[in-house]
Amino acid sequence: MKNKTLLFKSDKIGEGDLGKVVSAGFIGAMLKVPKEILPEKIVFLNRGVLLSTQNDQVSNKDIVENLKMLENLGVEILSCQTCLEYFGLKDKVLVGKISNAVDVMENLLGNEGVISL
Repeated sequence: MKNKTLLFKSDKIGEGDLGKVVSAGFIGAMLKVPKEILPEKIVFLNRGVLLSTQNDQVSNKDIVENLKMLENLGVEILSCQTCLEYFGLKDKVLVGKISNAVDVMENLLGNEGVISL
């Protein structure tokens, strides 16, 4: 998956409680695939930023730990600055770094593919 990006637009993949479980499962499953097929970046937009931050809206301790392990494997973790500000979480990012619309758009338009979850 050279030069691919995973785009999380929500804290869930799908609906309801199952969507929460699926998000956690997909992020954890990335640790079980060969390193050479990991995405280059994971971008969190909208409610997706709840997965990379300390907040009281989602239980994400295991997700944050898995994201830290992915980051240690070379996956860049990016959270949308505007989204963080909207939720009051700009100073509560637990993994990765804060990104802006220009950086995200350059990445989405300049890579080999985006997988939106």
